[in-house]
Amino acid sequence: MDLITLLLLAAVICVPLAHRLGLGAIPGYLLAGMAIGPSGLSMVTDVPQILNVSEWGVVMMLFVIGLELAPRRLWGMRREVFGAGTLQVLACGLVLGLVFGAGLRHLAGMSWVAAVLCGLSLSLSSTAVALRLLEERGLLKTPVGYSALGVLLFQDMAAIPMLVAAGLLGSGGASAPSFGVALAGVAVVLVMRRVRLLSLVVRTKVRELFTAATLLIVLGSAQLFDYAGLSAGLGGFLVGVLLAESSYREELERTIEPFKGLLLGLFFLAVGMSVNVREAWTFWPYVLAGVAALLLIKLALIYVLARIVGLPHYHRLLYALVLAQGGEFSFVIFNEAWDNNLMTLAQRDLLAVVVAISMGLVPCLIRLLERLPARYGGIAGMDVTPVGFEGPAAESEGASGEARIRASDAAAIAAGTTVDGDGPDARRP
Repeated sequence: MDLITLLLLAAVICVPLAHRLGLGAIPGYLLAGMAIGPSGLSMVTDVPQILNVSEWGVVMMLFVIGLELAPRRLWGMRREVFGAGTLQVLACGLVLGLVFGAGLRHLAGMSWVAAVLCGLSLSLSSTAVALRLLEERGLLKTPVGYSALGVLLFQDMAAIPMLVAAGLLGSGGASAPSFGVALAGVAVVLVMRRVRLLSLVVRTKVRELFTAATLLIVLGSAQLFDYAGLSAGLGGFLVGVLLAESSYREELERTIEPFKGLLLGLFFLAVGMSVNVREAWTFWPYVLAGVAALLLIKLALIYVLARIVGLPHYHRLLYALVLAQGGEFSFVIFNEAWDNNLMTLAQRDLLAVVVAISMGLVPCLIRLLERLPARYGGIAGMDVTPVGFEGPAAESEGASGEARIRASDAAAIAAGTTVDGDGPDARRP
């Protein structure tokens, strides 16, 4: 009980303060975690346990997104998942693997295999950060949101062989994923839907029983995927897709929403707690170089990807920033590599600091993007404010600006044209 009170108090103090400073909620949670974590006031010490619990927030977020995508619509996203996702992981993984592989080999004496594996893991983005940033800006159901979601889903799948490799290459070894268990999880959901489990629960007219059944479906299915050695988040997403055409879809979404929000906040708190401030202070030049290299490389490559998938010019830099930070799977891969003697504890902590700082910087950089001139990929000086931005231009333009943008996009779609940065509809001032 004392721990829950402490976590709530830290969040309630730091998040509004971060909002007042114009940083957003995510940096507020990270700062709160750093303040009460082992490197701060040491009020919380069991960080891995908190991180394990909070990761269910990511599962619930992917479940809610899956509820919006019926199987037919998911099949329609195959270009985003296997096209854009494959390009992002291969390009970022290759460059980051070489850059960080060479750096870690030269500076830390890490083996080439471990160094390249760590570089590859940095190509993954944080699903929690990316989807939260898109959700805050109302972009989840836009081309930007669908493309980012496709990339994130492919990353979840790409993280599995990386995690297995971290175990197989080390001293402990690891078992291969059990796709049979994963299929059993999908089968369980299909059977429950066939026997109309939710209908039986609703007939009892006991509200908390429906909540319990919803949590059982989401967490139980995700745990089966996790037990199979696959991504629990991917399991939550697929379960949401299977229930997307259920008559209880909206009720399921309303039921899971409070749990999702609280656990996502706890996840960001746990990430902040995991930052080893002392290590970062001691080796700050290497930390800054690592963060700069990670963000700049991914920004450049993902911006090119945004042009390839045809996003409008004012959303390309936003899209690249949303996917530029390191991901939560990196923490898991680093820990697995450390468990199997592929890296030392100090190396694991330093790499974790690089990822955590990148997760905190990206929301701040997006705020700065709103002040960047339009010719450089920002929105400052544009006649109307594109959907997804909340800077000074948005305040002056109000709802009418967004309405005009949506109307212009609708007209372009109706005319069979695309809105791109090089065309007449680029919305330059």
